[in-house]
Order: sequence, then structure tokens, then C-alpha cells
Amino acid sequence: MSSFLYTVTSFFILDNSKGERVIAKYYNNDFDTLQKQKAFEKKVFDKTSKVNFGGEITLLDNYLVVYKSFSNIIIYMVGDQNQNEIALLYVLNSFIDTLQNLFENSQINKKLILDGINYTLLTLDEIIDGGIIMESDSAVIADRVGIKAPDNDDLDESINKAVTSVKEQLFNFLK
Repeated sequence: MSSFLYTVTSFFILDNSKGERVIAKYYNNDFDTLQKQKAFEKKVFDKTSKVNFGGEITLLDNYLVVYKSFSNIIIYMVGDQNQNEIALLYVLNSFIDTLQNLFENSQINKKLILDGINYTLLTLDEIIDGGIIMESDSAVIADRVGIKAPDNDDLDESINKAVTSVKEQLFNFLK
């Protein structure tokens, strides 16, 4: 691939107590079976799980692994060894910043990721397309992904207007 394209070979989120998969996406054929994917994830987890609440960069089996640890998950982004580690770390931080923006600055954790799985996967898809990093500006990504439901007050007002309209139409019809 051209040297000016930043690429990712895989992205996954693991539970930081057991190393179990929460979410995973692989973008190349190096890990074409579930067994190969889980074996790689276990190897990465075994090497990186000792870091408490932080982020690191490591090299493992010719793959550059950048990761950030949270209360009960670790988020990983993996590229080949020739990738720019600062660029991968920047993209990982953009992913995290976008989620924090979408989830209104809540602490990132397993429950939040799973409850907002649609936002999590849409965010990932906006950043990475087929392994190529397409966008890294968290504000742009959040705007593309963040189709938020209206506030409860707005929703109540909309429902009240709809009910009033239906009553008026029914009343006019029955006249």
C-alpha cells in the first residue's frame, strides 16, 4: 500500500479482567478465522493487560499495537509495523473523544459501549473504511454519527401537538 495512506489491520475492545472480546473488526486476511483472531487478541491482552488506566504503544509479532485502558475495558488499534504510531494513537484518541462527545462526556466503560453499540460501530465505520483511516477529526465524526433523539421536553411537546391535532381533526370530522 502507498506510504501516505494510514491503515489499520484490526480494532478491538476487550474486557480488561478476562480479556474477553467486547467488539472486534479485522480489516485484512492475516486473521481470517475466529480462532486466529481470538489467539491474537489473547496474545495482545497478555502483553498489555498489566498497564493500569493509561495508554501505551507496543510492538507484537510485526504489528504495532496502540491501546488505552479504562475502568473495565481496553481499546486496541492495530497496524502493521511500518505504520506511524503517533498517527494510530491520534486516531484511537479521536475514536475515544467522539464516543465521549456522543455519550455526553460519560466515562467510557463496557456498559456504555454495549448500550450504545450503534454509536460505537458507526463511529468506527466513519473513522476506518476497509482498513484505511478516512477521518480523524472527532468533531466531524460526532456530527456524522450523532443523530440524537430529541430531549424529553421536546418529545413531550411534539406528542402533545400531535394529540391535539388528531383531536381537532376528529372533532371536525364528527361535526
